Amino acid sequence: MGFFSSLGSKISHAAHSLGQKAKSSVKKGVKFVGDHAGKIAKVAGTVKKVADGVGKVAGVIGSGAATLAGGAAMLGLEPVAAGLGGIAALGKGTQALAGGVSSVAGKVETGARAADTVVKTGRAASSSFQHGKAAIDDLRKGNIMDALGDAETAIDEGEKAKEGAEKLKKQIQRKKK
Repeated sequence: MGFFSSLGSKISHAAHSLGQKAKSSVKKGVKFVGDHAGKIAKVAGTVKKVADGVGKVAGVIGSGAATLAGGAAMLGLEPVAAGLGGIAALGKGTQALAGGVSSVAGKVETGARAADTVVKTGRAASSSFQHGKAAIDDLRKGNIMDALGDAETAIDEGEKAKEGAEKLKKQIQRKKK
């Protein structure tokens, strides 16, 4: 075997090996997302609610401290007014930070819900295909009752896949607006 043939063979083998590793990694990632997307969406929703609550409380504290700072300044209590002004600024800063966390958590929740819908729709479509294939095989073997059962399951799974696709379409349309 010549030098270039050997080199080409080694490059081809390395490329094939990398492709197999990439395929495995993607498959594992898709499985992980599929298994955990619903949980991620729930946690992100909870984080969003907590951040919204913290933002509201911090806003109230900031506004109250600002009002008290103004009153203290009017009475000539500048050191107290300065301290309350600092608390007001801290409250407003915390409110802004909580708003940012809420926004990010909302986006994570939306993405995770869409991923969960995609995975469930894909699983239903795959199941429908497999049951349809089994129904055809049963018909070929003459097992009519088994074929009817598989066909019924295939139809049910196909309907689930259709509903999932419609739900995903609505999610995408909502996100575009």
